[in-house]
Amino acid sequence: MENEKKQSINTPTAIIVAGVLIMIAILVTNSSGVGNKIEKEKTLSEQVGVKKEAMDSCMKDTNLEDLYSSTATSADIVMKDIPALQRGTPYIVLVGKDGTKMELLGNIPYDDYNIPDVTEKQKGVKTTIDNMLAGTAISNYKGEIPLPNEKDHIIGNLDALVTIIEYSDLECPYCKAFSVTAKKIVAESNGKVAWIYRHWPVHVNTSKGQYALQKAAASECVAKLKDNNAFWKYIDLVFGLMKTADDVEPTDNL
Repeated sequence: MENEKKQSINTPTAIIVAGVLIMIAILVTNSSGVGNKIEKEKTLSEQVGVKKEAMDSCMKDTNLEDLYSSTATSADIVMKDIPALQRGTPYIVLVGKDGTKMELLGNIPYDDYNIPDVTEKQKGVKTTIDNMLAGTAISNYKGEIPLPNEKDHIIGNLDALVTIIEYSDLECPYCKAFSVTAKKIVAESNGKVAWIYRHWPVHVNTSKGQYALQKAAASECVAKLKDNNAFWKYIDLVFGLMKTADDVEPTDNL
């Protein structure tokens, strides 16, 4: 009788406990699965508001050879006075409303800086632009650069007193570093300085894991399908936030 009494008490309790444990297990499994699914499937373009189907269609319709040819031709004209082996990204031309044009080669820092074995301090981007705004800069650019226009990707406005025109590659670490400098200068300028990004993909050998051309095409699709603001957010993600599993091609997350 005592054993039967224990059985009658313990059996319902055991059923309830087991049910609770099963429910908790289901909730944990489902919440974990949903979270992982969202994180895994969210592409960079989706993060800036572009639907994956539209992005895939745009990329499929993009002729990468034409994109490479047009950007390379443009860069050749802009840098015609620079020997091919001395060219590199980022390449920057500062264009003033007064006609002054200053050439910057590479990731020139925000502040003035020193270089080995040279006594004179070198002008950083901030000093160079300040001189242009003050009207004391002397042009050192000799190429032919298209002036800022409505087709450009721009932060700021076309009426800025100085425009930073950057020819850049989305797999160039120096370009990523320069973007920090450019953003800071534009933010501090009270509308006097604008920044234009123009593609010049040079890391295009996919056999070496270089996907700058595909990333340039993807950024143009984002601009086409969304807007200029989405373009800038997108290249920020490409430069700083893109993380890809070892078994996934970098272009799968665009």
